[in-house]
Amino acid sequence: MPTYYFNLKGIQERYLDPYGTELADDAQAREHARQVALELMQGREGKTRSWRLEICDVTRSPIFELLFAKVDPTLTELPPNFRTTVEQACARTGALVDAIGEIRNTFQELRATLSKSDRKPFLAASDGVALKL
Repeated sequence: MPTYYFNLKGIQERYLDPYGTELADDAQAREHARQVALELMQGREGKTRSWRLEICDVTRSPIFELLFAKVDPTLTELPPNFRTTVEQACARTGALVDAIGEIRNTFQELRATLSKSDRKPFLAASDGVALKL
């Protein structure tokens, strides 16, 4: 059975799944992601709607991403057009968080490059992995 990794992409940072979960196929991985999202957002749906689970294969390459707003049970009472608007806003918030994270990583890489050009030591990490420049 293949191993799937479920990385949490929240407001502050990304939390990498260190162990993975063996599941039969992508359909089971989607259902598992849905259950994990429901469990993580329980009682704090409004704060977690823009969170995402990034589902990766055994090589840690992303297969798909689950937006918590898509499975938020508190949104089922909304008319479809309002629910779509909330989901789009949450998706955009998640994309903004990703962009800010990428900018932070780029600044770290830039600072490391400048330190290296000045022949000064500099240690930086991204998602727990040391940047090598």
